[in-house]
Amino acid sequence: MLGGIEWRHGAGDPTRAVVIINAATSVRCTYYSRFAEYLFSHGLDVMLFDYRGIGVSRAGSLRGFQASWSDWGALDFEALLQRAQREYPGQPVDVVGHSFGGCAAGLGASGAVIRNLVTVGAQFAHWRDYAADQRWPMLAKWHGVMPLLTRVCGYFPGKRLGWLE
Repeated sequence: MLGGIEWRHGAGDPTRAVVIINAATSVRCTYYSRFAEYLFSHGLDVMLFDYRGIGVSRAGSLRGFQASWSDWGALDFEALLQRAQREYPGQPVDVVGHSFGGCAAGLGASGAVIRNLVTVGAQFAHWRDYAADQRWPMLAKWHGVMPLLTRVCGYFPGKRLGWLE
C-alpha cells in the first residue's frame, strides 16, 4: 500500500491540473511539502507519494525486501497516474519529477495522460558522469560497498549511513 499526501480543492474543475510530484531516490515525499503547498496555493491539486519501501510506504523491516527503480516507475508511479484519473476525472495531469522521479514518469503505462512533465536533475546517475576525481570513489561505492552491505544485511542500510532514506 502506497502512502502519501494530497492537497485537494473542492469539486473537480477541468481547467485545474492535478500535479503528481515524483521524488528522488529514497527521498520521503514530505521533503516536497512546501513546494506542494505553494502549487496548491496557486490553484493546483497536488499528490505526493512515497515509493514502496520508503517513508509511509515502508511496511516494517527492509530485510529481504525487494523493489527496483522499475517497480517504482512501472508500479508505484503508474498507480498514482491511475488514481489521478479516477479521483480527478477530466482534470489534466502534470508531473514534476526530481532526479530519478523524472525518469520514473517514463515508466508508467498510462504515461500518455501526462499533459506536462517538468524534470529537475533527472538522470540515472552513472559513475562516469561525475568529475574525474569523484569517478573511482563513486564506482567503489555503488559497485562495491553498496552491493556488499546489501548482501550482508539483507537490504541496503543507507539511512544508517546517512546516504538515503
